[in-house]
Amino acid sequence: MIVLLLAALIAAPRTSRGSPTPSTPAQQQELTDEQVRERVQAYLGAIDRAASPERWKALGPRAAPVLEAVIADQGQFPSVRAKAVDGLVAVAPDRAATLVGKLARDEKEQVVVRVAALQGAGQVLQGQRTLTELRPVLRSAKSAGLRAEAADVISRKKGGCVEVRDQVAREKGENREAFRRAMDRCPE
Repeated sequence: MIVLLLAALIAAPRTSRGSPTPSTPAQQQELTDEQVRERVQAYLGAIDRAASPERWKALGPRAAPVLEAVIADQGQFPSVRAKAVDGLVAVAPDRAATLVGKLARDEKEQVVVRVAALQGAGQVLQGQRTLTELRPVLRSAKSAGLRAEAADVISRKKGGCVEVRDQVAREKGENREAFRRAMDRCPE
């Protein structure tokens, strides 16, 4: 009997353990501003898994001002601010494009926020602008890890491999392994 029960459980179709399917644009319009704020706060407060880009996008651009306020609030936990960067990239790429480069370059900013900004820059900045915005991080960030993250993002852009190879040549030997992902994308 137990064997049959286990077999039935294994064979049964599984429902998603994650969140419900993302809202459609029609549902997006039905949300009040307060509901959008509540959902933003719920997504930012999630500790078990980050909200997917689809869930952020379902909130629409009305979530952008809420996310920008969180990003600007130095009193928020850095991990929450980093999630807000991810959310802003999804809901308002044009607004995120004006912010991610500055965040990535700011040495006073928390590392997790800078990494989120670097990754977001790779999504919302195009071509030469990516190189222009992130080159200072690649060349002069105090942290080799941040320089390597910038290299990873830059290596995905046209013309970025030249920048990455030049930086790796300037790095101390013990730091070069951190650049492995970017260098794998940029063979000589």
